[in-house]
Amino acid sequence: MPGERDAGAPSPTGARGFLHMRAAVIAGRASNADAATLHLAAARRFGDRVPEGIYRGTAFGPSSVRIHEVSVTVSLGNDHLGRALDIARGWKPDDNLPAERRSGFYIELARAQVWSGRADDAYESLKVARRIAPQHTRGHRWVRDDIATIRRLKRADREDLTNFAEWCHAG
Repeated sequence: MPGERDAGAPSPTGARGFLHMRAAVIAGRASNADAATLHLAAARRFGDRVPEGIYRGTAFGPSSVRIHEVSVTVSLGNDHLGRALDIARGWKPDDNLPAERRSGFYIELARAQVWSGRADDAYESLKVARRIAPQHTRGHRWVRDDIATIRRLKRADREDLTNFAEWCHAG
């Protein structure tokens, strides 16, 4: 990956940044919006000071922080979904990021779109995730949950939705 940082001395800035990024995700999953916001702000400050790269085995940089911000807002739920949609508006992850990180962005975005009543957009996001990293997408529990929800919302037996649901083993 361009920006590979593990080859030489690790960047303390990158390491601190990815730790804040991970802490933000943990806080988001624990529904602690204040802690998540603080950790995201710190991760963003560190991310703005280093190029996108791999630091101690973890992709980190401005784009990775943005992707994790979507993840955190989805974890925090309904009151925060607008932020996830705002981040994704007019932005997409660079191709130089690891495929699982990029597909994860679209999986998280799809979840925000489903919960926001945008089933068609969610289905498009899931298809993008599948193109980027098929195995990661196929094995992700949220993909199965979201495609099942999309099928119910569409109230039709659309062949493309059925095929996607069967592909990822959604019930």
